[in-house]
Amino acid sequence: MLIVLLFLAALGFVIYKLIFTHQSAIAGLKIKTTPQASVYLDDKLIGKTPYDGRHPAGNYALKLVADESGGSWQDKIVLTPQTLTYVDKEIGSSDLTTQGDVVSLEKIDNEETEISIISTPDAAIVSIDGIEKGISPLNIPVLDGEHDIVADSTGFIGRTIKIQAVKGFRVNINTQLALSSQAPQSQPSPTADASKPQPTGSTPGTPEPAKPYVVIKSTPTNFLRVRFDASLAASEVARLKPGDKVPYLEEKSGWFKVNYVEGKEGWISSRYADKVE
Repeated sequence: MLIVLLFLAALGFVIYKLIFTHQSAIAGLKIKTTPQASVYLDDKLIGKTPYDGRHPAGNYALKLVADESGGSWQDKIVLTPQTLTYVDKEIGSSDLTTQGDVVSLEKIDNEETEISIISTPDAAIVSIDGIEKGISPLNIPVLDGEHDIVADSTGFIGRTIKIQAVKGFRVNINTQLALSSQAPQSQPSPTADASKPQPTGSTPGTPEPAKPYVVIKSTPTNFLRVRFDASLAASEVARLKPGDKVPYLEEKSGWFKVNYVEGKEGWISSRYADKVE
């Protein structure tokens, strides 16, 4: 598979050293894009890439709009006090041709060191320092110091992210893989398996379920797997389509439990679903 090497500029990815140490609620945001892009934070234009600034810690909607092509990328980010969030994106004409990473630090309660990685598409194979560790989403303890993280998925361009793990912190990596030029740009909808129950919301005109419920978002494969348990190793029991609305039951880190059909329960990746309450 084709691997793209991503470097984190001036990588010594440690607690962000602010000029004024009393500004404990301030976080750093550094953004690099190809091509150059305008940067919007909560719909407010704050500059162009390359961007290096400081903002109050909190949750934000980040949007990058390429100046030449008009292509864009947007997502929610969390700026953690006294740490640096680093964004590196190659903005394509669509989500399927855009690739890149968002890397940030999160303080954890113990003195361990962790790496957490989620990917688009999900279920990417994750290797750390050349050793395969599992499939995304993945949270794993590591030794503090430098590590090479590789995310790979069939039909997509793999990525290598160099990070510096810090004791007492979790390094959060959100990586997006672009379709390989050798992969088909569109995929037919999967043929329904008559042996599996068909999901709620798959028929046009089906009434909305009672709140709370979840709405399935767009996915690179044009469907979302429903699994027997909240694990990518769990067996697939059904598939939902973008726009499907199914009753919400509970959630775990990175997963929603839903009624995918009346009387049938399963788990879906929360990355590709919005909860409506």
